Amino acid sequence: MRAAASTPSTPARNGPAHPRATVLYGLGLLTAGGCLFWTFRSVDLSRAWNAVALLGPALFLTFLPFSLSVGFDGLAWSRILSTLGRGVAPLRLAAIRLITEALCISLPGGILLAESLKPVLLEKRHGVPLDEGVSVIAARKWSIILAHGLYLGLATLLGWQFLATSSQRVLGVSGLPRLAMGAAVALFAIAAVSRWLIRGGLAGRLGGLLRRIPLRPLRRWVEARELAFRQADGHLGRALAPRNLGPPALFHLAMWLTESAESFLLLRLLGFDVAWSDALAIEAVMSVLKVLVFFVPAGLGVQDAGYAAFIAGMSGSQALHLAAAFTLVKRSRELFYLGLGYALLLLRTRRARHLQSAAAA
Repeated sequence: MRAAASTPSTPARNGPAHPRATVLYGLGLLTAGGCLFWTFRSVDLSRAWNAVALLGPALFLTFLPFSLSVGFDGLAWSRILSTLGRGVAPLRLAAIRLITEALCISLPGGILLAESLKPVLLEKRHGVPLDEGVSVIAARKWSIILAHGLYLGLATLLGWQFLATSSQRVLGVSGLPRLAMGAAVALFAIAAVSRWLIRGGLAGRLGGLLRRIPLRPLRRWVEARELAFRQADGHLGRALAPRNLGPPALFHLAMWLTESAESFLLLRLLGFDVAWSDALAIEAVMSVLKVLVFFVPAGLGVQDAGYAAFIAGMSGSQALHLAAAFTLVKRSRELFYLGLGYALLLLRTRRARHLQSAAAA
């Protein structure tokens, strides 16, 4: 018995976004617009564009780190699938990452839509049963959280002095590195508790709790899927077994580190004499900020204000237009990969329709 009935449906069946999701998305856009306006209200855009133009062909090098980051995510994902006896090429999984990330950024309720689409794409394109796909997505999320904690802790230790100095200059206190280390500890705690719950049969316990609710239709629904709950626990147990934890977490740590390499490379190209540890610390703090403002698409505006605050301490009178140039390149890269994600989605949709037509004929 498979868990297809209990897993998320395809986006086409989900209908329009929930009004709350639309309102939250609108609030995120307003927040992004307000932060962008406030941060760059007096910027000389011509100077910013000139700074970008001076990069020349080297500009395209700044697109490479994110490509490597997506590749490392694909490797981690593929390794998790292999623990369940499924062989899917990392590049194909990287394509799923690009598709779902494009939807996550650009649509109201995109986070939920993207997460529900991942196991569906795994089944439709790669033959991974939905119950296994959902378990793999949960294991991947756990690995990313653990690696995020490692990354944030490492970045804070290496960039402690830089973060303390920047915090004192911008906020008037030097406590930013302590907050960052606290966030790293919190991520470790979340990973530890999550693994304990999952390894203890979380899905089965959830099913048991649902059966206690005195609603006959709900109890019938749970009883019909009792096997699916047990299967989910088994899949997660195998994926998160101690012998299987290391490689995915290391690949995801590499994913986070290569995202920092993008900021380091871009700052260097713009003329900043920045150390690798400083760029690592900046990007690590921005990764936490992006999580905190989850309702803002891609952290737009909020992250840019954060980058501008850090850059102001490194470039004096040129801070604003160089921060704007940094933002232009960063967001241009995101737009490029967003377009690539939609292009991949369109190609997969057309291919699926072609195969359906061929089968019908």
